[in-house]
Amino acid sequence: MIVSPASRSPLGGTLRRLAAARPPWLVVGCATLAAALLFLVGLHNHTLWDYHEPYVGGIVHEMATRGEWVVPTLNGQPYLEKPPLFYLMAVLCCRAAGDFAPWALRLPSALMAIGTVAWVSWLGCRLQSARAGLWAGLLTATDVLFFQMGHQAVVDMTLTATVTLSLGLAFLALTEERSRPWLDGFWASLGLVFLAKGVVGPVMVLWPVAAALAFLGDRRKTAAFLRPTWGMAVGLGLALAWVVPLAMKGGREFLTEVFVRNSLGRFLKHPDLVSRTGRLEEHREPLYFYLERSPGNLCPWLALWIAAMVPARARRGVAAWGIPLLFLATLVLLSVSSGKRMVYLLPVLPITFLQTAFWTDRVLDEGPGRAARLALWTTLVLTFLLSVGLPWLAVDRGGMPWAMALPMSLVSLAMGTAALGLALRRRLAGALAWCMAQWAAAVLVFGVLAVPYMDREWNPLLEPYQVARRLEDLGAGVHQGNLGETQIGFINLVLGHQVPAAKTESEVREVLARNGPEVVLVESIHFWRRDLRGRVEGGLEIPTQAGQSRKLWDRAPVVVVNQSALDLLEDEDN
Repeated sequence: MIVSPASRSPLGGTLRRLAAARPPWLVVGCATLAAALLFLVGLHNHTLWDYHEPYVGGIVHEMATRGEWVVPTLNGQPYLEKPPLFYLMAVLCCRAAGDFAPWALRLPSALMAIGTVAWVSWLGCRLQSARAGLWAGLLTATDVLFFQMGHQAVVDMTLTATVTLSLGLAFLALTEERSRPWLDGFWASLGLVFLAKGVVGPVMVLWPVAAALAFLGDRRKTAAFLRPTWGMAVGLGLALAWVVPLAMKGGREFLTEVFVRNSLGRFLKHPDLVSRTGRLEEHREPLYFYLERSPGNLCPWLALWIAAMVPARARRGVAAWGIPLLFLATLVLLSVSSGKRMVYLLPVLPITFLQTAFWTDRVLDEGPGRAARLALWTTLVLTFLLSVGLPWLAVDRGGMPWAMALPMSLVSLAMGTAALGLALRRRLAGALAWCMAQWAAAVLVFGVLAVPYMDREWNPLLEPYQVARRLEDLGAGVHQGNLGETQIGFINLVLGHQVPAAKTESEVREVLARNGPEVVLVESIHFWRRDLRGRVEGGLEIPTQAGQSRKLWDRAPVVVVNQSALDLLEDEDN
């Protein structure tokens, strides 16, 4: 079994015993348990954070309250940018919790993250060694971007889990002689990928797999992938389970939205292909966007990741080139897309951390050369610096007391010093194990202790909706004007229902001119502060903390009321 004889520290001894486990379920169980601790702890200690979580919560709230399981809606309007897989899981979690609490909305992402870690850990055990499996799971779980998205109520982690499942099955089919079971599972899993992201999901799997097959030039494997199998029928059945009811509800209009605008619209800059949400026109970035942004999101494992993703000239075949090819093809596909966000690259990262674990396990067993030692030492030093400095980020950004940050920093300092000490004694396996434990502890403690302080900057965003809820409870009518999807999501979650729209100046005037108390939540930049200030007769702005914040004023709506609504507030206060 591949274990460095220099791993004589207590942690190294534990690692050695785990590596000798047969079957490797103990290793997979340990990786899964660590992931459960990392992703389940801290889900409840902060509000929904702008930008994506609120509108996702609003969609989940509408689906649950309306009993609509096919067509996701936001403020009553179809929202078909993504299929309902994540939303349905969130509905089930919220119903089990009895509330639309932030932790319940985030739970599907956390569970998908845990499942992804378990899957890559099992792949590492099967394809190389138990130690590689353990490290693949820990590298994935503690990556900055993966850890962040696993704690958010967004669909991206569901896509990541399904894409990682499919790519893992494809890699098994490429590397093992008995490939038929893996191919059946591969084609079946594409149905889940479609339900997570629509057409774009399967494309993110099929394109890199096809590119890898073409580059490797193995006609036998290519023929095996194309041979009809029951998995194809299962995958198609899963996709049709949503597409058929969708077509029955919305016909050609809904199908065009799913299969044309939300697929071609991501690559062709044509106004007719922008989806009805209008969001695909956002995130216009240059071709080199992902190359520029990836380093920060791959911390602290960047040096190991780069070393592993450059195949050695002496090594050939799928084992050395398969995963780098899958990643490179995905990078090219996303780079030519018209809309770019770093999270779009997330679905392919876990499979690359599997490659990182393979490389690390191998070089530690064979004896690292100069380049490998440089990568390992860079990782140890970078992890040391990041983990020691992480608590002070919360001091600077969230106002966490320095007296709380200091012991957090000192614990990381002690663990990092232990890791560097082992490395100086050439016990690199033990040093890397301590390094992983150090970073995992740092991000876990940060999520528990520091995030609530950083959450304070987002709390004022709720105030405008709470004011509207208070006025509504007193008998006022509530309208919204030109609010974005995030703000609509907050309305659904705070007020508990949809609100009618007053989108134009004349409509706002008409609402505020009514005899009864009325309140309009209007978009702060384009609608109120720029166009309507001082021009809506009888419109009175209720100041909020968010509106007075330099950072939040353009994210929160302006609360505009008529005199009758203002009198209600004054009467209640008196």
